[in-house]
Amino acid sequence: MAVGTWLSSIGTIVAVITALYLAKRIEKLRLQVRVGLMQVVMGDGTPFQKHLGIDVTNVGERPVTINTIGWAVGKGKKRKYAVQPLHGPHSAQCPIELAYGKNAKFLVSFDVVPNWARDFGTGFIHDLSDKSQKTLVVQVHTSLGFVEAHPMLNVLELIKAASQNTP
Repeated sequence: MAVGTWLSSIGTIVAVITALYLAKRIEKLRLQVRVGLMQVVMGDGTPFQKHLGIDVTNVGERPVTINTIGWAVGKGKKRKYAVQPLHGPHSAQCPIELAYGKNAKFLVSFDVVPNWARDFGTGFIHDLSDKSQKTLVVQVHTSLGFVEAHPMLNVLELIKAASQNTP
């Protein structure tokens, strides 16, 4: 009889730990974020439209509301933040709710904002060294917190090249 009591107690403890683990896992904010250069192909003979693209996919189990897209650069007390206005007719707009498995593409059109890379590099980043650029992240702010992601190399190269060619 004592063995049965012990086994049922252990089973109860395992069940409680499993339930707590699953509940905690569901609450966690899980977004997949990719930041790179994109081209929009209209298919009607018009030229390709170049954009900075921020692709966000909800890989968590609960819906998430994205409130803003922003940037951060630097470390510690020298860290700076900026909010990214989203331009272009093909861009998702904030706020937007994403259910599990849904994604949104936030675009900054280089047709609408042709000097974005130069202005961003000289006005926000300032220090275009490799060390500084490694701290550059995009921030996706949600109702549950935020997620950071580093931009792809093609974005960093564009910003550096455009900033070095300032008039």
